Amino acid sequence: MNEKNRHSQPFVMVLAVTIVLLVVSQFNTQLKVLGFETKKIEPITDIIQKGKAKNVPLPGLIVSDSIISKDSSEYALRQMDVSNIFDYEHDSTSALAHFFKSLNETRTKKHKTRIAYFGDSMIEGDLITQDFRDCLQDAFGGNGIGYLPITSIVAGFRTSVIHSFDGWTTHNLLETIPSNHSLGISGYSFIPNTMNNVDTNNTTAGSWVKYTAVKRKHIDRFIETKLLYGKSEGENYVVINGSHYKLTGTNSVNQLVINSGKNCQCVNAKFQCKTPVDIFGFSMESDSGVFVDNFSFRGNSGMPITKVSQSVYSQTDQCLGYDLIILEYGLNAVSPKVTDFSWYERGMNEVIKHMQASFPSASILLISVGDKSYRNNGVYETDPSVPILVNSQMHMAQKNKLAFWSLYDAMGGYGSMVKWVEGDTVYANKDYTHFNFRGAHKVGKLLFSKIMSEYSDYNKKNSLKLSN
Repeated sequence: MNEKNRHSQPFVMVLAVTIVLLVVSQFNTQLKVLGFETKKIEPITDIIQKGKAKNVPLPGLIVSDSIISKDSSEYALRQMDVSNIFDYEHDSTSALAHFFKSLNETRTKKHKTRIAYFGDSMIEGDLITQDFRDCLQDAFGGNGIGYLPITSIVAGFRTSVIHSFDGWTTHNLLETIPSNHSLGISGYSFIPNTMNNVDTNNTTAGSWVKYTAVKRKHIDRFIETKLLYGKSEGENYVVINGSHYKLTGTNSVNQLVINSGKNCQCVNAKFQCKTPVDIFGFSMESDSGVFVDNFSFRGNSGMPITKVSQSVYSQTDQCLGYDLIILEYGLNAVSPKVTDFSWYERGMNEVIKHMQASFPSASILLISVGDKSYRNNGVYETDPSVPILVNSQMHMAQKNKLAFWSLYDAMGGYGSMVKWVEGDTVYANKDYTHFNFRGAHKVGKLLFSKIMSEYSDYNKKNSLKLSN
């Protein structure tokens, strides 16, 4: 073969393939065959624009004149930043006043402040909440991871506790619940296997769950362990670290305090029950400080949480005492084809009323959906329904006089998810939807920072009232 022709062969092959791709791209190659859908071949778009968000600016949240004029100029200037927390009560900090009062008590004396953080897959595996909890415990004290479910589909993913279990039947709020069972605060109920004979001396028998603390500050030991469960009749026992306790109670939620003041690194619980009983979860905490309970539920739009009865919520509140309820939903409602979220707004307004009635003393913070990208004609860009939903969520907060934080705007707004996935530092996964551990760490610390800014404003304002 001629030496010159041999060296030019790769160039000819690449040129030929490029020409073929360009010709094919002129035809519609987006076909459906046996349920599978092919994508249109767009070589130029993929090569030149892959992963680049279109430069289509969208407006952020509109800050009304009433928000700006209701407080000092310093506050007004800060509220013009759409990445900050907005308060839609009658004054600048009243929506979070109960929470801030509790923080002040925790700071000055032996007192507990507790947060229930409800969300979808964005907070699975203690993402966001573990960093938010860590920051709060650094600032206000406290040792303990808070609420833990009996079983979890992400137990192997979660790094803030080592969790194993076996022998359980699980019900959840996305399915039909048997009439003789009820859901706990997390939206789950866990039922141990029933036994004909109970022998509490046999510490190997029964459905079991085991938690082991990890070597991290604030969560490296279990000081006070609580068990929450439903109505229990008959011979029902739990054997925990060798000691047995009878499960009794006729309330929707009953509480068993197991080892108050005793440090341990592991809680090993085996349930020996003759009759069915709903077990809701454990709580690991110290006698004072701040605790953040993660109530994640994959695939939940937020609206199904009303399936948890008001009596279960309120009686759990009596046991644990919540000062702040955080609601972060919306990821499972967005879709590029949706342009109107009035249906979602109506449904979530009912959810908010349900939570206000269930936790009458607690402050409520509504967090918007974050940015989410999808591939449109070969280009990753913000799902067009996301900013529409964010504005609907803002209206929910405004109507119900809640505090509101736009996670979408805090991330950077339109096109931010692409930057979080493809930037020099990667903060999100390749699904262009979920944060990785680094991104969740960033969001958790950012949420803490924004809340602390509001907390500082609250204390400044109230000190001025006292001095006047």
